[in-house]
Amino acid sequence: MENVKAIKVILRSFELVSGLKINFSKSSFGTIGMLESWKVDAARYLNCELLVIPFLYLGLPIGANPRRSDTWDPIVKKCERKLTKWKQKLLSFGGRVTLINSVLNSIPIYFLSFFRAPKKIMDKLVWIQRQFLWGRGVEEKKIAWVKWESVCLPKEKGGLGIRDLRNFNYALLGKWK
Repeated sequence: MENVKAIKVILRSFELVSGLKINFSKSSFGTIGMLESWKVDAARYLNCELLVIPFLYLGLPIGANPRRSDTWDPIVKKCERKLTKWKQKLLSFGGRVTLINSVLNSIPIYFLSFFRAPKKIMDKLVWIQRQFLWGRGVEEKKIAWVKWESVCLPKEKGGLGIRDLRNFNYALLGKWK
């Protein structure tokens, strides 16, 4: 418990020096490799909640398995919610391409830069983009006249310039090597 007292002294000293106030009721305390009873006592001493793993830090699930699809559910649902707000019948083909490039490809970037997305999730995200591009609704089906690989080519090579999410995921992860 001496370590926890030292943490509290350091935090209180920070408050005095900086003039900022730490809100312990909004804070969480957690450790790895300590007894559960010690963690509970330490959190109670600091007047904060006990941190439960997995938790969100800067929007990323820490301690969650990125290979599981439920970790990616917030990203997929966010893309689907964006589509329900847009009236795709009122948008031109070029407008749909622009929205895919500027919004649908931007939503998963933060997750894709830290985790390799499972094939199932990539297929779902690409399916959402394809559905929107070709103007398909829930009850109607339209024909995709061009292969998706051709759509993802740069404009100079005859494509529409839509990012291929699989290659983009690998490129974002490449920065860590």
